[in-house]
Amino acid sequence: MGSVILDLDESRIVIPKDRRLRKVYLEFSTRCNLNCPMCFRESWTEPQGDMDWGLFLRVASDLAEFPLLETVHFLGMGEPFCHPRLIEAVGILKSGGRRVRITTNATLLDGATARALVAVGADIIDLSVEADDVPWPGRVSSLEILSKAVEELREARKHAGSNACEIRIALVVTRSNFPLIPGIVRSLKGKGVSAVSVSNLLPTDMEADANRLYPLTLEEEVTVRSKLYTQFQYAGIKPELPRFSLSTERHCNFVRSESCFIRWDGLVAPCLRLCHGYREIVLGREKEVIPWFFGDLKRQGLAEVWDDPGYVSFRWRLRRALYASCLDCNLLRSCEYAKTTESDCWGNSPACSDCLWDRNLIRCP
Repeated sequence: MGSVILDLDESRIVIPKDRRLRKVYLEFSTRCNLNCPMCFRESWTEPQGDMDWGLFLRVASDLAEFPLLETVHFLGMGEPFCHPRLIEAVGILKSGGRRVRITTNATLLDGATARALVAVGADIIDLSVEADDVPWPGRVSSLEILSKAVEELREARKHAGSNACEIRIALVVTRSNFPLIPGIVRSLKGKGVSAVSVSNLLPTDMEADANRLYPLTLEEEVTVRSKLYTQFQYAGIKPELPRFSLSTERHCNFVRSESCFIRWDGLVAPCLRLCHGYREIVLGREKEVIPWFFGDLKRQGLAEVWDDPGYVSFRWRLRRALYASCLDCNLLRSCEYAKTTESDCWGNSPACSDCLWDRNLIRCP
C-alpha cells in the first residue's frame, strides 16, 4: 500500500497507508418524513434523494478490502426507512458478516418492519427521542411513537426467539427538556432498552441556540452528569454521556474510531459534520459549514479513496490534534477564518478548529 510523505515544519513525516477502517456511516437517504425546525436540513439548498441501488452494491463489495471493518451504521441527514430497500440492504451486509446499526426517528417502524429487521439480523436499532414540550413550533411528540416502536421490536424478537435488534435510545438534551428526562426514563424502564446515547444540541439558528445546555462550569457539569447517569442506571439503561463544560482536550472520535462517512450520492466525507452544507451556531456565533469530500464512489473504489494522500494526512493530523483551536483564541470574534469550515489559520482544509464533536459536547450514537 506504500506510504504518504507529509512535510511538517522542519520535519518530514512518513505515514504508512493502512486499511484500518472499522466503521462506515452510510447515508442511505437524505429524504425524511418529518420536518423538524431544528434540523440541519432546514438550511439546505441541496437536492435530496435515495442511494442508488447499484452504488450500494458497489459499496457493499468494496468493504471486503477492509479486514478490520466491523460495523455499517445507517445514519445521516435523512431517515433510513425512507429508502424502499433498506431491509434488503441490511440483509446483504449481514450476509457479508458485518454488524449493522440503524438510527431512526421510529415513525416508520411498524410491526411488519420490526419483524423484517429481526429476520435479517440487524444488530442495533437506535430510536431517537425528544421530550414532549420542546419549544419549537411544529415539533412532533415522539414519546408515544418511541414506546410503540420499542414494543414492536420486543414482540418481533420474542416471536422469533432472537437476540437481534438490540434496542438503544438516542437523546438530544436541551435546557428545556432536561427537567423532563426523569419522565422519559420512567417510560423506558423495563422496556428492554439496553443503552442511551446522549448528545447536546447543535443549534442551527439563534432561537435554538438559546436552548443549549452547555457550556457549564466544571461543578455544574458534575451535577448534570451525575443526575443523568444515576437516572438511567437506576432504570437499567447504560448511559453514554457528553461533556457539558468546555474542555481544552480535543479528540476526533470519527478519526480515532477509524470511521468514514458515505453520502447517498457516493461522496466520501470524513465525518457527519462535514458531509453537507448548512448553517450552525457555535456558542452564539453563526458559522457556515462547507461540505468536504475525499473521493467519489461513483468513480473510485473505497480503498482508493481511503488511501488518498490527502485523506491519509488529514487523519494523521486529527489523531494528534494538529489544527487550530478557535475556541481557545482571543481573536475569535474578529477572525475571518472562524466564519466557515473552509480552512483554518494553520493552513488546514477543511477546518476542524471549532468543532463541538471533538470537544465531546456533540455526540453521534
